Amino acid sequence: MRTIGVGIIGWGFMGKTHAQALRSLPLFYPNAGFEVALRCVCARHLENAEAAARAAGFEHYTDDYRELLARADIDVVSICTPNDQHEEMALAAIRVGKHVYIDKPLAVTADSAARIAAAAAESPVLTRMVFNNRYLPATLRAKQLVEEGRIGEVLTFSARYLHSGSIDPDKPIGWKQQLQGGVVLDLGSHALDLLTWLVGMPRRVLCKTFTLYADRPTRDGGREQALSEDHAQMVLELENGAVGSVEASKIATGSNDELTLEVRGTNGALRWSSMDINWLYFYDNTLPEADYGGLRGFTQIECVGRYPAPGGKFLPPKNSVGWERGHLHCYYTFLDAVARGVPTEGDIADGARLQTLMEALRRSAETNAWIDFEAFEGRT
Repeated sequence: MRTIGVGIIGWGFMGKTHAQALRSLPLFYPNAGFEVALRCVCARHLENAEAAARAAGFEHYTDDYRELLARADIDVVSICTPNDQHEEMALAAIRVGKHVYIDKPLAVTADSAARIAAAAAESPVLTRMVFNNRYLPATLRAKQLVEEGRIGEVLTFSARYLHSGSIDPDKPIGWKQQLQGGVVLDLGSHALDLLTWLVGMPRRVLCKTFTLYADRPTRDGGREQALSEDHAQMVLELENGAVGSVEASKIATGSNDELTLEVRGTNGALRWSSMDINWLYFYDNTLPEADYGGLRGFTQIECVGRYPAPGGKFLPPKNSVGWERGHLHCYYTFLDAVARGVPTEGDIADGARLQTLMEALRRSAETNAWIDFEAFEGRT
């Protein structure tokens, strides 16, 4: 059985999430055909890296990502750092032949993302964007229904990703509220990826953004005025003329971590919510009308934990899944591809195209005008 050595760069929320997924793989995917060794973790401060190594069982730790990349026993590198560090670290990892598992968004700008994608295209390494919401049973079932033609031609669609963490004017900002962040890159990237994964890329886009406060407090007692957007309302038009909306907000009062999706077509419709994560709702528009309704109506599909083998046994498939399960399956499918040496979907090329879409949306917000995405993509 092949052993895949993994190193994680960054020990914030996502670094811990990746480590949790890696540590859980042997339980959730027995007989996977590979095993994982947690070789090294890198954090900004050495004492944090040491604490991370103790907590998660890494063999080594460092505060210099270059030291991690130099290790011959590391095959895969997880990049879990702030957005503006992704390009430097991803390019360095690709240069030394490490497979790259990188959190979204790929970069801060489309140009930066394109440089990473170009390097990956010229290298034999495998890459994966952490599009974790693609890897839940309900969203995977939604993809099946679309590919089977059960939705038909798309007529309308919507996606919303809502938080409420930026309402408090006295809460010190982090990097996600500064110019390398914003809700389009942070939350919008998930909503846009999930939606375009199902319905395809748009031909043109329109966007309006809103920043709640003129300045916010910093952690050192100062004030910052160079802030990113707190709310974005986006309109996407598909090649067939269908028009839908995407909303991303961190000032959505009353929300927690709420990602919702709806797609309606000529043959059927589907809807899903991360707050109702175990179920996919599907409407079969091909069923005939009948007295008392017949069988027409939304069907609640019990996706729950029904992954294909070698998953789907622990926890039992009837047990409910949580948010972290998408991360676990995303990592499993990538490492399975690495172990078998086969291409993988949702790679850095996909991440770069998503980055270009988000930049087109930001350009639309700046100009208050529709942006032809195909023409914009050709210029970047």
